[in-house]
Amino acid sequence: MLIPYAFNGLAWVSYLSLVLFALIVKPFSGRAVIFLPIFALTAYVLLSTTGTFAGDYGLGLSWLTLFWFASDYILLTDVQRTLRRLPPAPKEPIEKASLCARTRWAVALFTAPRGVGWAHQPPTLPAAPLAGTPRLAFIVRRLCTAFLLFLLHDAANLHQLWNPMFRAHGPGWRADGWGWRAIVVLAWGVSAYTAMELAVTLLSVMGVACGLFAPEEWPPLFAPGEAYTIRRLWGRAWHQLMRRFVSTHGKYLAHCVLRLSPGSNASSYIQLYTAFLISALVHYGAEAMALRIPRGGGALAFFMLQPCAIMLEDFLIFLARGAGMKGGTGVRIVGYAWVWVWVTLTLPGWQEPLVRAGQMDDSLPVSVLLGLWRGEWVLHSRS
Repeated sequence: MLIPYAFNGLAWVSYLSLVLFALIVKPFSGRAVIFLPIFALTAYVLLSTTGTFAGDYGLGLSWLTLFWFASDYILLTDVQRTLRRLPPAPKEPIEKASLCARTRWAVALFTAPRGVGWAHQPPTLPAAPLAGTPRLAFIVRRLCTAFLLFLLHDAANLHQLWNPMFRAHGPGWRADGWGWRAIVVLAWGVSAYTAMELAVTLLSVMGVACGLFAPEEWPPLFAPGEAYTIRRLWGRAWHQLMRRFVSTHGKYLAHCVLRLSPGSNASSYIQLYTAFLISALVHYGAEAMALRIPRGGGALAFFMLQPCAIMLEDFLIFLARGAGMKGGTGVRIVGYAWVWVWVTLTLPGWQEPLVRAGQMDDSLPVSVLLGLWRGEWVLHSRS
């Protein structure tokens, strides 16, 4: 059992300042030294606590995500000479620009984890609104989307409030058969998806309404329709906030360390396993902080099972294509069912230890619709 000490919020200020400094400063030979205090701060955070389970888990998840971004941007990538914004881009190389211009450039890069608006933007992102989309039309559409997301999220919250399988002293996710297990997994997925998508949707409305961003800079965070294979679930359907740094580390290991040929099967699968290993380490660190046990919970097993399923899936698809089978609506329906079965099989191993430790009890969801139905939340006029 680790004995943590109280987390000091000033660590965030130091952390963010170091990462931004690394993006702003002009390239120099010893730039990697900036990563040393980042590493030390990370060690400090892993041994600290916010005082709550949800706070520790959220701190670990956000801090370690940024840690791997910093590793990419400082250790692996000469950002000012490698990364560039899409037109309209600066006319002169950013490394020769003024301090003010480099600061704006660094903030833009830092706030674009998916690479939207940059040359390294992955082609698999969900389709963004077309350039020239009227701002008012964008805002209205996104507000309607936000309302639908809110209703779905509230429905998932209602289920979590009602179902004892989400309580620390409940029967657990695997206690009442495959039917309930599948429903619980679906409810968890809907809740996670709608919470993150709703947050990004509202941010897009505020950013476009204030004139800080154009509509085409805000593609959706998720593409649930793409989730008809395990590979597409993680590579297209789920959020892409970690895609940049898991890809760069995987390519570095495959091409620079192991000297594998780009495009070979060995290179592709090394990159695949590296991507899931880094994601596993991020989530393992967060749950180890929250659970206060070095072995963590089930994140390592869950995330490292995913590339195994993808390899099996690739082999079966290869055999099917060799036999002349073609895709279609029926095949996609089977694919969606397969993905749901796989996630139902593996997700409880990751989430159940967190639930049993009080994750849901510590941050119990609130149903707005239920409160309004019961008359618990009403508007009071001034007397």
